[in-house]
Amino acid sequence: MPLEHSSLVLTGGRVWDGTADATASGDVVVEDVRIAAATEGEPERLDVTGLTVLPGLIEAHAHLCFNASPDWRAVYDSDTPSSMLLRMAGYAQRMLHAGITTVRDLGAPTDLAISLRDSARAGAIVAPDLLVAGAPVTPTGGHCWFMGGEADGVEGLRVAVRERQKAGVDWIKVMASGGNMTPGTNPFAPQFTVEELTAVREEAHRVGLRVTAHAHGVEGIRVAVEAGVDGLEHCSFQAPEGNAPDDALIARIASEGILVSPTITGGLAAAERTPRWESRGDVVRRIFKAGCRVVMSTDCGIPNTPHEDLAVSMGILQRLTDLAPVEVLKLATSTSAVHLGLPDRGVIAEGTRADLIVVDGDPTEDLGALRGIRAVIRAGEVVYRAGV
Repeated sequence: MPLEHSSLVLTGGRVWDGTADATASGDVVVEDVRIAAATEGEPERLDVTGLTVLPGLIEAHAHLCFNASPDWRAVYDSDTPSSMLLRMAGYAQRMLHAGITTVRDLGAPTDLAISLRDSARAGAIVAPDLLVAGAPVTPTGGHCWFMGGEADGVEGLRVAVRERQKAGVDWIKVMASGGNMTPGTNPFAPQFTVEELTAVREEAHRVGLRVTAHAHGVEGIRVAVEAGVDGLEHCSFQAPEGNAPDDALIARIASEGILVSPTITGGLAAAERTPRWESRGDVVRRIFKAGCRVVMSTDCGIPNTPHEDLAVSMGILQRLTDLAPVEVLKLATSTSAVHLGLPDRGVIAEGTRADLIVVDGDPTEDLGALRGIRAVIRAGEVVYRAGV
């Protein structure tokens, strides 16, 4: 259970504030749930000499209802709602212990996703702070239909958005193309028309919600962009003959400020330096070169992408793009916080939420340091310690 306190000082270590290009020596002061300039009374002290303190990591695309194994569908179908919720809570705790303090879950049964989020915020379970979309909006028989999000036609889609807003979701997720994990769907083709996706976007914006669209195929991406979505998941430019990036479309995504969540899966590690690796890297490099707004995401929960392996995917992204380690680190902290509308996290600054991790080594120079988590502080509470 969390160690309760009113104030905490992490002393003796190096600090990376989420925006700088290097670490600096200094202490970090926490008062209740916020970073503070000073404390009232005698604080708890955490000696982090020889270690680095940095903001908690942000995972922008997770599936807590999946088990990250090849048998995911059999497990999903055999779950009761109670057993699925317990699994989701367990995976969320693993993510927290791996230094991931904020998670955007983009696909789970709506009532379970909201129950998990609200339980975490109420302190009933130890988990990252969650942003949830609930069941993705998909046509009858469409990608991930089994989550309970089927809707058809313009009016049906407007109702689907209203239902999710009523339930209390944080984002609207819509399946603009088919997907690789749902037999019978086509990842290369759109699942909705521009008119239908425009209705989703209009209805969501009317109630203050943003829309992110799952889109693999080139035409699915094009339809989503035409409809004015706020974000694109995967954005992989898949085509039957291989990835087919469209530079004009990528330039439009950049110019319109559409958020790209590239979902760098852990399974890519096994394909390093193969044609699949080179093809994926080519798309991602074009997205960065065009100046697109990008968040760090993994699609964790799907096969070969464990929930807690964000650091692994960050290393893969670095190798795919040749970005400096610190730039990838910013992507998983301050940059994602800005793009997801979370101004109170992703940085260490007075008044921001005290989501912090302590690691061995210097992750601004070597992302491998993120695999040596020594402590995790969530909203000012020490929720994990390993030798500190």
